[in-house]
Amino acid sequence: MRAFPTSRRNSPRSTSSVIPSHDAAGLHRYGALAAAAAVVCTVGVAFAPAAGAAAGLPRQPESSSARAGLLESIAARPNPAAIPDDFATAAGYRPVVEAGMLLNPEGDCSSPIPLPAEFDLACKSHDLGYDLLRYAAAHGQPLGPWARQSVDAALEQRMHTACAAREDAMSRTQCQVMATIAATAVDLNSIRQDYGSPVYEPFFEHTGAGPTPAALAVAGVGIAGLASAATVLVRRARSRRDTAARERDFAIAGTASAVAL
Repeated sequence: MRAFPTSRRNSPRSTSSVIPSHDAAGLHRYGALAAAAAVVCTVGVAFAPAAGAAAGLPRQPESSSARAGLLESIAARPNPAAIPDDFATAAGYRPVVEAGMLLNPEGDCSSPIPLPAEFDLACKSHDLGYDLLRYAAAHGQPLGPWARQSVDAALEQRMHTACAAREDAMSRTQCQVMATIAATAVDLNSIRQDYGSPVYEPFFEHTGAGPTPAALAVAGVGIAGLASAATVLVRRARSRRDTAARERDFAIAGTASAVAL
């Protein structure tokens, strides 16, 4: 996986795991805050034009073979025969099918923080999709923005689906939060490149005097966590005060009634 969706696409968010416990509800709120904070902290980076941005380039005919291969890479039951004949020579590997996904067997999840092991196959399939985008561009027939959007959306959906296999509700929710953060990082990089052919951008590496986008995102998540914890503490303190006040009023009313009798 070489890494907030915008109005350019509606990214499918996982809604299959509904956990009715207070702890899980708190984690869901934390996940939303984490994603929002990551976007706020990286918005300047996300919308800065990148070297690989495709805006302003004239539209060219798309590579039909790369298009067919890419669609198979995100299909539920992929057919490896749809991969272009010369793709293995250009990419240096031959795609394989594993656990129902067509993927790059040499791919991985690139992240400044550890990601759940369940994301491994989804990341490898995402790598294949990006390599097909590069293949099309190298042949002078790049695929349109729809292609990269589709590959990113498939990664997001597959990560959330992988989390659903966890039996423990708390662990499952934590995994869903990590899937949201990872998908956010990937989308930010795609936005920077205007959903064009992927050019490796050092989203996770330091290249100048300022902090990396990934560092900003992680900082945003930390801020979100602190804000969430502070909110919980404030609400609990307020609840205790309200309860004490009600008990005090009840006691005063009881005493007044006793005196009146």
